[in-house]
Amino acid sequence: MQFDFAKSLFALPLLAACLVAQPSGLRSIASPTTIDQPGAYILTSDIFIPGSAGVGIAVTASDVTLDLNGHTITAPGNLTGAGIRIANAQNVTVRNGNIVNALMGAVVMNSVNVRLEGLSIRATGLPASAPPPEMGIMLVQTRNSVVANNMIYNAALGIFVRGGRSFGNRIEANTITGTSMGAFGICYNPADGDPQAPKGDLVTRNFIRGYPAAIQISSRADYNVIAGNTLLFTMEGLLNENSTNVAKDNTLVKLQ
Repeated sequence: MQFDFAKSLFALPLLAACLVAQPSGLRSIASPTTIDQPGAYILTSDIFIPGSAGVGIAVTASDVTLDLNGHTITAPGNLTGAGIRIANAQNVTVRNGNIVNALMGAVVMNSVNVRLEGLSIRATGLPASAPPPEMGIMLVQTRNSVVANNMIYNAALGIFVRGGRSFGNRIEANTITGTSMGAFGICYNPADGDPQAPKGDLVTRNFIRGYPAAIQISSRADYNVIAGNTLLFTMEGLLNENSTNVAKDNTLVKLQ
């Protein structure tokens, strides 16, 4: 069989086009928007959040996959804006992008089966005394969800999990770096109008550095497992106020 070199060169651009083509049915986003229909979405440009209470991309539909495609969502700063907001949804994945200067990098409320992964979130570093403080990722009354392999920098609260209807979540392999003006790298607390706190979560393999307290677990948060984390802190490594929580194999280093 004779090899036709000319034909092979002609075929290379066609092959390359096939390799980079977007999957059929993938919907493009190029500006702040609300996703209210199921489907697969991709961000095609950097976007800026308008207004002090604005949201970069809100998700109110179930069965959504959102690829930020390496782009950046920028908030105005000064404790305003949310990069991603997911509310009352199921089976939602958001991945692969940057969020900067937002009061809340990503917030998930009253949702089930949500995955946040591969996000790079950078806050402005305002002190935790500002109400409310900057948060990298917040889960409120959210169940069976995964927050994994994200990078959070300079947020007063790195990952904040709230409410007694939050359970069965996995907080894993995140890198969270704060300052002495921050509060907690990971925090478990009650929610507004709900005196109970999250229960039955796994917090594992996270690297947290620079906060006064790396991980704080409320006395009302029970039966959580905090294992295999690396915690570099200035005051307390792990504040575990409930004896039902299991803490094991964590590496604690106090910074001088």
